[in-house]
Amino acid sequence: SLEENPGVFNIDSINRFRLNVSLLYPPRTFQTSSYFVTNNYLPEDSCYALKDLDTNEFVINFDPQYTQISSDMDSNYFDIYMNGLEPERYYKILIKTNIDGSTRIYDDNYYFKVING
Repeated sequence: SLEENPGVFNIDSINRFRLNVSLLYPPRTFQTSSYFVTNNYLPEDSCYALKDLDTNEFVINFDPQYTQISSDMDSNYFDIYMNGLEPERYYKILIKTNIDGSTRIYDDNYYFKVING
């Protein structure tokens, strides 16, 4: 899931989107704490893309060098500078990763809008 997405951003803002990564079907274990407390990480070659919903074209395409997803002690993340985007439009975020030898693109309807400040 995507964290830190209020849905509307000013044109002069920079936002850090964080990814909450968890297994869809975690292994069955008997324990006293929740399995979903710890955050997992995507593989290092994961990247993101940004699609303009008005034109249905990629504004930022998947690129392993320039749109690679970073990670720190908390989770995976990536930054988007809103001043490079067209204001008063909606955008969609897509995530591409390689898991178990197959390439997967996650399109979970993560939308946001850029507005004039």
